[in-house]
Amino acid sequence: MKMLRWVGVLLAALTVLAGCGGAGTSGGGTLYVYTWSDYTDPEVVQQFESENNVKVVLDTFDTNEDMIAKVRVGNSGYDLVVPSDYAVEIMIQEGLLATLDQAQLPNIKNILPENLGLYFDESNTYSVPYLYGLTGIAYNKTAFPTPPDSWAALFDIDQLQPFAGKVSMLDDEREAPASVLRFLGESVNETDPAVLQQVQDVLIAQKPLLTAYNSNDVQRKLIGGEYVIAQAYNGMAIQAILGLEDEFPGDPNIGWVMPKEGGVIWQDNLAIVKDSPNAALAHKFIDFTMRPDVAAKNAIYVNYLTPNAEAVKQLPQEVQDLYAQGLAPDAAMYERLERVRFTEASSAFTDVWTAVKGE
Repeated sequence: MKMLRWVGVLLAALTVLAGCGGAGTSGGGTLYVYTWSDYTDPEVVQQFESENNVKVVLDTFDTNEDMIAKVRVGNSGYDLVVPSDYAVEIMIQEGLLATLDQAQLPNIKNILPENLGLYFDESNTYSVPYLYGLTGIAYNKTAFPTPPDSWAALFDIDQLQPFAGKVSMLDDEREAPASVLRFLGESVNETDPAVLQQVQDVLIAQKPLLTAYNSNDVQRKLIGGEYVIAQAYNGMAIQAILGLEDEFPGDPNIGWVMPKEGGVIWQDNLAIVKDSPNAALAHKFIDFTMRPDVAAKNAIYVNYLTPNAEAVKQLPQEVQDLYAQGLAPDAAMYERLERVRFTEASSAFTDVWTAVKGE
């Protein structure tokens, strides 16, 4: 896999140096996309290639920071990237993204208003929404006949004690503290030293009861019974409930809830790298992903939320039912949601996480 990935990067770099790539004409060219793993339905890629007589090469990254570092050096060979909200803000500030030509993106009309005009790109000058998600609590209904409704289910030691050894938290220096901050009635972006000390104390007290810090296969552990309660993305819960094709069956006993104190909402976006040699083709791909039928395919494949209003109507009824049951935000839930911001003061979270993981 690594060898194939580097071959893709090498080919992309050679394309840039050779000054070729089709510039988005319908008669050929290659589009290089730098994205998260398993984040685009292969059938969608094949459909775009067939409709436009082009080639699409997908290369993957594990973190926004890895992606930004690759683009920052210049001549990365990539045309499109998929940064999360705060990463868009960083890339705009550093001049790494191209200005979008809205005239080439007519399908943006399908995007929900609440997913547009966000803090990191208020006019969507550089990015458009791709998929989004929420961070809450996944649980096994057999262990919780009454669904947990508060972060206390994870941070009140007396409540958590009966499930010791079957509990997980996301392995993330912002997500784990963010849930404690909401439990304490604070913003997920609070950096006051006294408050962060409280966060650190709560996480250290919780740690002996955890099975693991895990951001990778929470859905599999829930289905297998290794976890009965976990901090989890809503997409993980949808995957656990519905299953992932032939990988593992779904389990209707898995539930997910956004605690009453609220939690994190995040969004991944499509953006064109400033030195992309294929900007026109990149625009065409972005607009293609905003077609309702295409957006629906991607949402079904990935199991995270589509920001495409028309695509939601095309989702299987079982997925729409999960959305309606609280795995997608309604107006009331939006009042309890908050986006993670990154500032100079955010390095304090690294200190907290280092202390917790090292305990």
